[in-house]
Amino acid sequence: MEGILRANGRAWTLLVNNTPIAYAAILPVPGLPGLVELQGFVASARQRQGYGTHLLTHIKTELRGTAVTQLSYPVPHLHTPAAHFLLKNGFFIEHEEWMMELTMVNGQWSLVNGQWSLVTRHLPLATAIPLFCQLYITCFTGLPWNQPFTEAEVAGTLRRSEDMLFLMEGDTPIGFVWLRPQTDRSVQLEPIGIIPEKQGQGYGRALLHIVLSQLATQGVTAVTLGVWANNAPALHLYQSLGFHQTESIVYLAYDVNRQN
Repeated sequence: MEGILRANGRAWTLLVNNTPIAYAAILPVPGLPGLVELQGFVASARQRQGYGTHLLTHIKTELRGTAVTQLSYPVPHLHTPAAHFLLKNGFFIEHEEWMMELTMVNGQWSLVNGQWSLVTRHLPLATAIPLFCQLYITCFTGLPWNQPFTEAEVAGTLRRSEDMLFLMEGDTPIGFVWLRPQTDRSVQLEPIGIIPEKQGQGYGRALLHIVLSQLATQGVTAVTLGVWANNAPALHLYQSLGFHQTESIVYLAYDVNRQN
């Protein structure tokens, strides 16, 4: 509960005879003002008795007219009880994201066309953070997966300059990748971007080759990333490099200020 409040979230508990039987919370999604991720549960003995609907209806009513405009809830597929419940209560499919993974085989990445001579660079945080925000807007404005981080949001998460890598053409930054260590041997890449005028020319592939080579020297043996299921160019690139889908996440959404 304290963690949720520290992250500017909110939480609700439903009591029956002074006993908590259901819980829900919302957490802001960085880079998407107004969007919050919903989480919660109803005690198994109290499920299918209307308590979840009662709590969700209360939350919807309480959030109307606030800065919150949309609730989001990720499910692994549409056949889960949570998905059935939310779709019945006004949620809709907002997008589907695939989680991809590349693992080493016999100590090597199975890569194609791996010879590149482009320069990558780490920059001090004071330079890296505003540059990342600027490049992100350049790369993704107008696209469905655009999530324009503020400098404060990046500063709150990016602790080490070595976790942000910029692809340089001469002295001009043309791409970036944010490395998010998961374990000593696993790293998530999120997000990855190449400026529009350089897309489709192999720069994204080059950046990934460079990053993977550097991670291999650090003992990393598995790399993961997320990609929208309808982002065909990115999917083609990742699959051509050997990434394979490990899971699918369907994001259900509810527009808080909708007219019922």
